[in-house]
Amino acid sequence: MRAKRSKKYRKLMHQYEMTFGFREPYQVLVDSNFLHAVDQFKMDLLPALERTLQGTPKPLLTKCSLAAIMAKQPINPRTNTPYRPMHLPPPTILPLRHCSHNAEHTPIDEVECLLSLLSPNAEVKKNKEHYILATAEPPAAKKSDKADNPAQRKRKTEEEREEERAMRRSKALRFGARAIPGVPIIYVKRSVMVLEPLSTQTEAVRDGHEMSKFRAGLDDPEIGDKRKHDGEGEDGGERKKIPGLKKAKGPNPMSMKKPKKRVEANAGGAKKQRVESEVAEAEAEGEQSGAAKTKRRRRHNKSGDADAAPVAEAEADA
Repeated sequence: MRAKRSKKYRKLMHQYEMTFGFREPYQVLVDSNFLHAVDQFKMDLLPALERTLQGTPKPLLTKCSLAAIMAKQPINPRTNTPYRPMHLPPPTILPLRHCSHNAEHTPIDEVECLLSLLSPNAEVKKNKEHYILATAEPPAAKKSDKADNPAQRKRKTEEEREEERAMRRSKALRFGARAIPGVPIIYVKRSVMVLEPLSTQTEAVRDGHEMSKFRAGLDDPEIGDKRKHDGEGEDGGERKKIPGLKKAKGPNPMSMKKPKKRVEANAGGAKKQRVESEVAEAEAEGEQSGAAKTKRRRRHNKSGDADAAPVAEAEADA
């Protein structure tokens, strides 16, 4: 799938999710024509649906659609039941969606069955179960060049009429699905699986939903206060910024010198003052002790002086 188409499909499914509450896995109602087209163009059912829906699909087959498929198959003489067609996937890939339209649980027309599942109430059209419709054009009848025999010509005319009736029923199914808001439609066209754009009814519901969200905050005072805090003016518009004015920016914190901590500076100053005070106190105590201390005088021994006097006298006589 091309990127442009996948982006478009992703936006479509996002709108269905936001407006109608679609969630994965997407429930896809498959009809008999869609299965025949998928088998004719050799598509893988689950990967093709996943690429188209941009999400995980969950295909479903109704009992009425299964009855319509088996009604066209030949009868097996041994079991007296129709042969299983090759284009019908196994129940592990395509589970059965049980539908009961009457007390006898007998199948009804396939188109009526699908439309009743898409919108159970005919008066209030609403896709409550969030179904997606997958359909396709009926297979074309094989054309034969042998038209000489009148009997063959009559049979060919009946096949053409049957093909026209099948085409009308297919168009009626798509037309009825478009009339229900919120029903995505997938169809196969020329070996390409396509997701239809939003229908007129779906767009009307989508626009109303968006307008209701837009008008929800006009009368709500809490939302109005929040808008003012977010930068909107009193009249609801955003505040205009004067071009050319820029807010002053501070210097680069990585290029600035880190300031010294005041606690360490105060601690260092207190320690220095304490040391100086201790030194001053020591000096003051030294001065006081020096002033109080007197000079020691030498005392002469009296006995020594008496002995020294006769010696001096004798030396003088000699």
